[in-house]
Amino acid sequence: MDSSQIIAHNGRFKDVLNVAKRVAASSANVLITGESGTGKEIVARYIHDLSPRSKDVFVPINCSAIPDQLLESELFGFARGAFTGAAVAKAGLFEEANGGTLFLDEIGDLDLHLQAKLLRVLQEKKVKRVGENHYRPLNIRILAATHNDLSEDVQHKKFREDLYFRLNVVPIAIPPLRERTEDIMPLAHYFLKKYSLKHHASEKRFADDVPAYLLSHSWLGNVRELENTIERSVVLSMSDVISVNDLDGGQRRFVNMESIFERICQKEGRLLSLEEVCNHYIEYALQVNNGAREKTAKDLGIDRKTLYRKIQCRVQ
Repeated sequence: MDSSQIIAHNGRFKDVLNVAKRVAASSANVLITGESGTGKEIVARYIHDLSPRSKDVFVPINCSAIPDQLLESELFGFARGAFTGAAVAKAGLFEEANGGTLFLDEIGDLDLHLQAKLLRVLQEKKVKRVGENHYRPLNIRILAATHNDLSEDVQHKKFREDLYFRLNVVPIAIPPLRERTEDIMPLAHYFLKKYSLKHHASEKRFADDVPAYLLSHSWLGNVRELENTIERSVVLSMSDVISVNDLDGGQRRFVNMESIFERICQKEGRLLSLEEVCNHYIEYALQVNNGAREKTAKDLGIDRKTLYRKIQCRVQ
């Protein structure tokens, strides 16, 4: 779903969009908060699309998805020979977003060292590539987002107070999907049509008992979980009518993992490496949790940044 297709019947979410619309014309920094999967990037794109910068680029980056040692060069760029492997100079995302908008998702996971460098960029409107001694002027708008409570992180010295106040000029808090019940069925119908077309499925409809099921679900993964649930049901359903059983995956929460990996090994004709086993298990865990990444990370006993990196490696 892009920003032009935002569905909003809920009053609180309408208020979010109204604030976003009002702030779009300005150059003020915006901090978007909300649980994972609530649509923080969608709101950021909405702000960009309504802003004077709309004809320029919108550059999103997930600060959790890139290891700290790589994130600095990704953001700031680097000079030729700045480090081993830097055969040519490369512009960073700050420079790529020049004239447009840079969206820093999961800003709360940014290393303290990089927080200090980001603060300087925001204050001085210029950037220095890794390995260079001169600064390059910037004309960008920064939008940031996080699922963390940054005010609490500030108290625990996990996030710089000066950066927090610099980013939090206009705060926008997105309510979780379970508090936007008016939007659940319109979103479900939107995703049903979208994925029926995408997967060349026959025109499908929901069974009569589906609305009650969807409205009673807690949606810990929010809109992302709802979207994944609908897409899976479209792909797997053998009928033109999507049932509750299609939506909950037939209650297939726990299966014999040994048999799963045995079938995969037979298909590949070889034993899997530990990395491949790990990647398959991550995929399985995400399916079980309907794409809810925070819950998946907790279930797997790893932090969110590690999960994001493993997902990133899995899809490349």
